[in-house]
Amino acid sequence: MDRLGEYMLCLAGLMGSQAHVRFNGLTKGSTVIRAKVAHEDLPNVNNRLSVVGSPDAPDDVVRSFREMNGLLRADNARATLKRGRAQIIKFPGCDARAVQRIGPVKEAGQLEGIVISAGGKDSTKHIRIQGHDGEEYKLTTRSVELTKEMGSRLFDLVRVTGMGTWYRNENGQWELENFLVQNCEPLENKSLVEAVAALRELDSGWKKLPDPLATLRELRRN
Repeated sequence: MDRLGEYMLCLAGLMGSQAHVRFNGLTKGSTVIRAKVAHEDLPNVNNRLSVVGSPDAPDDVVRSFREMNGLLRADNARATLKRGRAQIIKFPGCDARAVQRIGPVKEAGQLEGIVISAGGKDSTKHIRIQGHDGEEYKLTTRSVELTKEMGSRLFDLVRVTGMGTWYRNENGQWELENFLVQNCEPLENKSLVEAVAALRELDSGWKKLPDPLATLRELRRN
């Protein structure tokens, strides 16, 4: 039952639109899960499924597809998502060649996210931030001052700089094992509309020019 629940969660994540995609029973056979999509949300679900395997697929779609394949590979199975008799997506599962785990790979970089905890009793302090895609990142530091600073920014959006330790798992996905924080800076958590409005309010002098594009082209030539 637990394993069946994992498969159903992957399928739900792949299709999205939780309010309009519902479990519609099991069909006799080798674990045939049926789902029913509300008519008004069919275009959204179709769009998500159509980009599976393409570079334009959203992160949550890619993650659900990889998780489904990982479950199938572990169970020595394969699967197909169908609509009626039409095959929509094929999950190779055990037919796909497993990727060997690689790592650790250490690399300097940056992470952005909302601070959700900061603290620790020993010399190594532990901090957690939640990224834009909902993924949780575990950070460490030995700096009490930095821990206090990030603790004061609880639930604020920040950018941290430091050294990350990465592994590539058996599904070919890179996972962050640890990130040693060296610096933290606050970010404004603005929506796109608010950011555009702020840019429009900047007095850059471009509005006073008779032909801003011509001026820009001239500057580039020089």
